[in-house]
Amino acid sequence: MKKTGKQLRKAIFDVVQESWPIHVSGICKVLKLEGNISDISKVRYHIYKLKTQRLVHTKKIDRALVAWPVEIDRLRIVHELLRDK
Repeated sequence: MKKTGKQLRKAIFDVVQESWPIHVSGICKVLKLEGNISDISKVRYHIYKLKTQRLVHTKKIDRALVAWPVEIDRLRIVHELLRDK
């Protein structure tokens, strides 16, 4: 059964949390999607939706969109604060 809508977005978020940083085609591979233009566009759409919900951060590296959880940046900041003391 193919995941759509919120189910797909939740699955994408779970993949990003488990395997960060990860790019869109990597997410397609983990979710066993074909990796064609349609699937990549669908995953990109859901990544941007997760970004607007402030659940992930994204960065374009060349032509690839890379995503990682917001929580990781929070942990990095706490680590830097503790290290400076």
